[in-house]
Amino acid sequence: MAAARPGLAPDGGEAGVRQVRAISHWATAAMLGIAGSALVYLLIAFVPLADLWAVHRPGASPSALAGTVRIAAWILLGMTVAVAAFAFTGWARRAKSNLVAFGTRSRKLTHGSVGRSPVLRRRMTILTWLFWSSLGTGILTTALGAVAGLDNAGEIDDVRAQAAGGQPVDSVLAAHLFGRQLTLRLPGAALFVIAAVFALLLIARTTSAQYGRVARLRGATVLPPAFAALRSASDDWTVVLPVPVVPTGVGGTIRE
Repeated sequence: MAAARPGLAPDGGEAGVRQVRAISHWATAAMLGIAGSALVYLLIAFVPLADLWAVHRPGASPSALAGTVRIAAWILLGMTVAVAAFAFTGWARRAKSNLVAFGTRSRKLTHGSVGRSPVLRRRMTILTWLFWSSLGTGILTTALGAVAGLDNAGEIDDVRAQAAGGQPVDSVLAAHLFGRQLTLRLPGAALFVIAAVFALLLIARTTSAQYGRVARLRGATVLPPAFAALRSASDDWTVVLPVPVVPTGVGGTIRE
């Protein structure tokens, strides 16, 4: 832990102190949440296979099991999305507060974290563009697939009801309906996985860049590995920075 300056609390609680706070644990949680959400949505794309399995075994139990799989998959998606949103919000809030502590004026979190290097900023710009492009395309593809799937919604309900009632179902029709459902879901799910990969890279590189700045402030001559920030303890981030004093022009000083 960095030594406190005279008259200033090491936790940054007193006026005139800015303190960089750890974001490594928030970053790791956000990355796990985002990755989990993308993988669960990819799993949902293959849920129609459970319905196809059930219609080949007409009866209440197989149909109930397929229904349970559908409901459980959507509940799991909701949980992972909630965790990802909560962790990402916590990470972004702390990361932005660190930019203020560093004295960075940039409003863009990724650019402000990497500093003024044109090369690093260009890489972050490209990575950000790839993320938003894949995410936007994924949302559009998913929406179009959902709209297209409405054409067979009634037939799918009828097939499920027949199977649940123990009635024989046309296997060719069932394969067509549930196979089409899978086909319509899969492209959007794949794009969400790609967007998640870019999101993970953005979070990891932003976190690593801030950790590198902390290491330099602590006097390190060799910067830590790119992903060391995700494994660092909170104490590794403790750096207390004094707020610059600004001359008043009338014989005194004021603090920001």
